Order: sequence, then structure tokens, then C-alpha cells
Amino acid sequence: MTFSKKANISLMVIFLSFLSLSNAQEVFQRGPGKLECREELLRCTYIAQNLTARTLANRIRQALLPGNVLTPTEGYINVESTSVLSFWFFNEELKDRFEGLLPLLDVLEAGVPSHLVQLTTEIYSLSEEGLGHIDASIGAASSDAGDAPDFDILNNGGILDLSLTVSSRLLSAVLGSQVGRKETSRVTRVVQLIPNLAPISYERTSNIYISPTAGVVKDEKAGLTLGGSVSINAADSDLVLLKDYSFNYGVVNRDQDSERDSVTILKVSNPSLYLYEGVSTMIVSSNTSVVSNDTSFGFFSFGRNRNKVFNKLMVVTSAKTMTFDSYRDEMARYSRTSLFRRFEESQVERMPMSRGNLSQVLASIIPYSYRLSNGTPVIGFKLDEKLAAQNNIKKTVEVSVKGGGLRMKKMRSIENLMLSGFKFDNISSRYLGRAKVKLRIELDVHGSREKYKKTVYYDPDRNVFFE
Repeated sequence: MTFSKKANISLMVIFLSFLSLSNAQEVFQRGPGKLECREELLRCTYIAQNLTARTLANRIRQALLPGNVLTPTEGYINVESTSVLSFWFFNEELKDRFEGLLPLLDVLEAGVPSHLVQLTTEIYSLSEEGLGHIDASIGAASSDAGDAPDFDILNNGGILDLSLTVSSRLLSAVLGSQVGRKETSRVTRVVQLIPNLAPISYERTSNIYISPTAGVVKDEKAGLTLGGSVSINAADSDLVLLKDYSFNYGVVNRDQDSERDSVTILKVSNPSLYLYEGVSTMIVSSNTSVVSNDTSFGFFSFGRNRNKVFNKLMVVTSAKTMTFDSYRDEMARYSRTSLFRRFEESQVERMPMSRGNLSQVLASIIPYSYRLSNGTPVIGFKLDEKLAAQNNIKKTVEVSVKGGGLRMKKMRSIENLMLSGFKFDNISSRYLGRAKVKLRIELDVHGSREKYKKTVYYDPDRNVFFE
């Protein structure tokens, strides 16, 4: 190896060490109990507040992933030091649930919180036409709309276009309509699990360096910060009070003409915001962002690959109460349908050596459907694990699902289809108003002529399957 190559390698090692040290210093500067996610690195870091990172990791594995080990394609959980825990999940729902569990399990007492508040904050980008459609649609259903909440809003001198409470079901239908899908787009969704009477603490921000004028560089903060505290009404468990609620969102505006960025900040505060299950509070800002046509939506900026300007920001807030035990059961059920589970060696040893009728295994499709605590439907199917044998569980099956706006094609093992099943993507919103949605499932065993086709019907309103 030449001297120059050795020198380059040494410089690279020094640079990486400096970068690692800088990242470590940046993590510890945040203080305990803080979470930060960097999508470009596929990495979230959390600083344990009461427990060691290893103890916290063990607790959260037991609650979120009972009996399962993550594969590299699913994500990772890593103990970096005594107090720093890093993780990432490629399944967004599991990632949100992991983030929500961190502050709940990072406690010294032996007990667990008995009552939780699931606080959901959604941010949408929308056009003038989208705002008009939402206003008209909700106004036509006046019985669903309540009084406007008492918000104080600061938007770089801007004014508020719309502020009201609305049925969550009605708002979902309006956003899922043809006009709603065309004129609005969800930028991000934050789901927090907060113990009763505990503070709201969420921060996901990034320092943006901008140059407003030549030779001048400013440091501004983009991203989302939430604050306040939650309190469940003693007489009505469906009523939640957010005390001293604060919302701060900074978005990067891309200026193509000057090639200079700026950060627009929307601040919302409310000393007493009441939220009732099934009802959402929404506010729409005026001129929060100017959207160019050739960028894509992200957490810190807006954009869309079409000739459309999205210059409004809509914030939707809702809350739901639950017990910790019910949430833990829900997580365990969801994780079983989301990970590539396998039979234990002892189970395989007790299986029959062979089953000659592979078509019987394929025909044992059992559809499943349930809702998460936030109302999101989870649908899919499993194969009957009673038909497992040592000669069939490792066979690979090409699964194809069509209908309801779905065109899915994945490779799965029979073992995984029996234990975890096959979870469908979300049904397209344009089908949700129909009485039934036709779904066609096709199973094709790789390297074999064995095939099976089955048609099932799904009722979006009742969230059930029927044949």
C-alpha cells in the first residue's frame, strides 16, 4: 500500500471518529427522556431517563415483540451505551408504537400505568381548493361540527382560515373523497401514548442553515414540537383535557427563483383544549408554505410531483383513552401479523414428517380483520397451522392480492403464512364507501404446479369478511 493511500485511510478514520464523537455529543446534549429520529440515517436515538438502556430494551422487547427476534429486513434495537438506545423499524406502525412505549416503560416503579391517552397529531398540506372542499363538506353536515376551540395562533403574521371540531368519521370521509385525495396530502402523523396526568413531550426537529442574503448564514429550527399535559375526566373517561397545549411546526420553503430556503413557523397554543373520543379538532393556517412542483413531501418540507400549489397547513388533533393492558394485548397481536415469525425447533420436531396434500394447505385460507385503538383497520389472511408438516412449512409461496385498489405480490413461506399471515395494504379510500369490496387471493407454490385461488368480500363499514 502506498503512503498516499495509507494517509487517506488515516484521514478517513480520523474523520469518522470525529463524526461519531460529534453524534454522541449531540445525543447527550438533548438530555434524558428525549427522542430524535433521523430518516436519512434510518436511526432513532433515545436517552433513558430512569432505567439503563439495556433494561429498557428488555422491557420493550417483552411488550412489543414477545418471542420474536428482529431480522435485518425488519429493523433493529441496539443498546449503544448505559443510557443510549438506538432503533429503527421499516414497519411505520411498529416504529410509532415503539416510540410511544419508550416513556411509558422508562419508569422506576414496578407497576404500569393503568390509564393511557393516545394523542394523535396529523399534519396535512392542502390547496385553496382543498380548503374550500373541506369547509363546504363539513358545513353541509352542521350537526357534526361543534364550536371552534379557543386557539391562539401565530403564523409569521398570518391569520387562521378555519378552526373547528368535527366528527373524526366525517373528516376521514371528506379527506378520502376524490377531491380530498387530489387537493390534500398528509405530511406526517404522530401517535403518542401518554399516562394520565403526565406531560406531553415530543420533539422532532432539525437545524436548517439558510442564507437570506449573500454572506449571511442563519440557523433556524424546522420540524415539530408538542407540549402540555393530559388529564382524563373523572366522570367521563372519553373526555380528555390537554392543559397548556402547544404546537410548534417549522417547515422549509424551497424558493426556486432565488435558490434560497426559508423556514416558516406555525405556533398554536391553547390553555385548555378538550378532546372527546370520535371527535377531531382541526385548524388550518393561512399561507404557511409555497410548494414547488418538482420536489416531494417530507417531514421538514412540502412538495408534489404535479402542477399543484399546496399553500395551507392543516393540523388535526384527536385523543382516545385506554388501559395499558388493552394496549399491550393489541401490540402483541399486531406484532404477530407484522413480523416474519418461525416455528420453534421443538414445535418442528413434534410435527408429522409429511403431508401429501399441499392443495389442502393452500385452501385453508382464514381471513382476519380487526381495528387498532386509533381506528385503523388491519386486514389479511392466515393459513391453518394445524396442517403444518416438516415437508411443507419451508416451501415458498407467491402471494397475489387484487381488488379494492390493491395490487400486491409478495413471496412468503408457508411457515410465515401460518404464524404471521399476510397483512393487506390499506384499501384505497375510494372503495371505503362501498357496501362490499371484492378481493381475489392467489397462491402459487414456487417450483411446483400447486396453485389456489380464492375470492373474498370485505365490508369496510363493519370491518368484516364474508364469502
